[in-house]
Amino acid sequence: MRSCLLRAALLVACSVTGAAAQAGAKRPCVLEFTGVVRQGVLTTSMRVTTMADGAKHTYISGGVDATCRGQGNRLLADSAEHYGDRKELILISKVRYTDERMRLDADRMVYFLETERLVATGSVKGTSAGGARFTGPELTYLRSRPGVRSVTSWRAPGRPTVRLATARTDEVQAKRLAASPADSMDVTADVVWSENDSLVWARGRVVMDRHDLQATADSAFLDQGTEHVRLRRSPRIVGTGERAFIMVGREIDLWSRTQALERVLATGEARVDGDSVVLRSDTVDVRIVDEQMDRVMAWGTRAFAEAQRQQMEADSIEMRLPKQVLEQVQAFGRAMTRGEVDTARITSPDPDWIAGDTVIARFETAPRSPTDTTSTTRLTEVQAVGSARAFQQLASAEGGKDRPNLSYNRGRVIVVRFEAGEVVRVDVQDRASGLYLEPVSAPPAPTTSTVPGTGRRVP
Repeated sequence: MRSCLLRAALLVACSVTGAAAQAGAKRPCVLEFTGVVRQGVLTTSMRVTTMADGAKHTYISGGVDATCRGQGNRLLADSAEHYGDRKELILISKVRYTDERMRLDADRMVYFLETERLVATGSVKGTSAGGARFTGPELTYLRSRPGVRSVTSWRAPGRPTVRLATARTDEVQAKRLAASPADSMDVTADVVWSENDSLVWARGRVVMDRHDLQATADSAFLDQGTEHVRLRRSPRIVGTGERAFIMVGREIDLWSRTQALERVLATGEARVDGDSVVLRSDTVDVRIVDEQMDRVMAWGTRAFAEAQRQQMEADSIEMRLPKQVLEQVQAFGRAMTRGEVDTARITSPDPDWIAGDTVIARFETAPRSPTDTTSTTRLTEVQAVGSARAFQQLASAEGGKDRPNLSYNRGRVIVVRFEAGEVVRVDVQDRASGLYLEPVSAPPAPTTSTVPGTGRRVP
């Protein structure tokens, strides 16, 4: 009986009438309070103060249990203050808020009834219906209500950490994903905010961690519905799969499907470093299969690649790396590849090179030795097509390491084949021409003798 009387008193003191609520949506939340009973005893007490202008200020202690009539939300706290003129409810100590889209725990909350805005401060923890979980010092939650706003959003300053499910699913699956680090992404930044539990923005020293990569940037955008992430201002991606890679650029986009990373696109001074390849250009596009690089493409200004002691440049370059093992590099447009000489047999400051409209380098993976279980990637063939030119330096039997044989060839197509890193064959097709030079053995130095008694030297 006391509980019912208290609830009636609080409703009169702290809410508008039902008729007024139905007449317009200017005040969407009609507060209803229920007295808290602990161990069979009603502990809630209330004091109402009427101000000179007629405004009522209500103070509640001993436990607060409140809701907005018919809206499905609930607010619990140790104590509360309601200011009717400001349309403001302040909840203090052990505060909990729940509705169909959000659950929040904090030391203190302020609920602005007219604008449906909830500000939580002090050890804030929360979970959204989409599976986002966050911890931090402060969070502002804006409810979607007819006549107020069309979508739900929240904003968390103070460098919170937010765990996001990496795919949109039903509510039960989203909560499971949010609880599992293997199927989620942790975002830490100076400020994080979200709209409609799908779009997320982060700004200021952003750090993103998921099971297959770590990303840093100054700002980030995430679309959880499409699994798209965009990083800006000094972004950096570190792939943490079986074969790690590093990617940088002015802006980086990532696309995933069912929590699996499929594509990373870097633009503006882009570069990717793998365990066996380096590729840089204005734009670098990496395709991922099973957490490993499968294809890497570069274009924009000039593209540069380094792989297995080969340096390649062209207008665009494509690398094929099934299971992140280098198989083929294709260069298109004013292409050239340079290779280091075998320093064990040749001493030269100049590299070998092959150039053409298109250059294709092929590699194979083989054991290091018959008794070694590890493998190494070796260059097996380089093909130049269209205005092809090739220059190789070959070990000379007479000239010594610093005087190699020189081979220069031209044609429409040139194919150079390698074995164990050495050139074994050069094929030139169509309009072939070339030059092959061998060092000439130096003639012996002339001998001289001195004429006795004169000091004069003669041959």
